[in-house]
Amino acid sequence: MRTPSAWGIAGSPIEHSITPELFEIVGGFVGVSSAESVRLETKDSSVVHRYVSEAEGDVWLSCTSPLKHSLYSSVQGMENPAESANQIMKRNGHCSLADTDGPGFLMACRECGIDPRGSSMMIRGGGSTARSVAMAWAKSGGLVVPVQGRRTLSLGDWSSSMIARDSADIGVDFDAEPGGGIGADMNVGTMVQASYGTGWSSDDFAIKFVVSQHLLSWGTLYAPQLSGSLPSIGQVCSALSR
Repeated sequence: MRTPSAWGIAGSPIEHSITPELFEIVGGFVGVSSAESVRLETKDSSVVHRYVSEAEGDVWLSCTSPLKHSLYSSVQGMENPAESANQIMKRNGHCSLADTDGPGFLMACRECGIDPRGSSMMIRGGGSTARSVAMAWAKSGGLVVPVQGRRTLSLGDWSSSMIARDSADIGVDFDAEPGGGIGADMNVGTMVQASYGTGWSSDDFAIKFVVSQHLLSWGTLYAPQLSGSLPSIGQVCSALSR
C-alpha cells in the first residue's frame, strides 16, 4: 500500500497530544511508517488545508478542537449530520474526511463495559464532538439527556432519543477545558472525561477514547485494507509510553 509522507495532529492545544505516538504504534503493528511526524498548532482550518496541499506525497492528519466543524464545512462531498470531521487524508492529491469521534466514543464505552443500548447519557455542550457522540449513542439505542453548556445540543438525527431528566446512567462534559479540564458536576452513575492532559494514565477513559477513534481512522479512512490486522485498544494502550 501507499505510505504517507507525513502524519500527525492538528488543532489547539496539542502539546499534550499522544496522537503522533499512536500513529507510530499502530504503524508498527501493521508495518506502515511515515517520513515525518507533524504537530500543527492552529485554530484555523485554512492552515491545515494549506499544509496538506503544499506537502509532498500523501498526508494523514487527525484534527482536534477547534477545527472539527470548520474542517467539515471546508470540504465538499462529506455528508455527516453532526457537521464534524476529525480526520483528513490527502492521497494522490485528493482530500478525504472522516468523523470517528462518535463511533470511537462507543468503542471506548464498550471497552469499559458500558453498553449504550437502553442507557441514558447526560451531555453538556453542543459542539462538534458532542453532536457526533450524541448521534452515535442514539443510533445504538441509547437516550440523550442534554445539559446547557456554552452551547445547547442542537436538534439532529439524535433528536428522537433526547429526553428531559435530572439524572442519567453516564455523563460527559464536552465543555470542559481542553487538555483534561475537570467537567461540571452531574447527577450520573458514571462520569467520563473526553479529553486528557499531561497526567494521563492508559487506564483513563479519555485515553481509550482517543485510541479508539484513532484505530477507527485507520480502519475507515487511512488504510481500510488493513482493518483486519489492526491492534486492539488494549494492545495500543499497553504500548503507550509514560
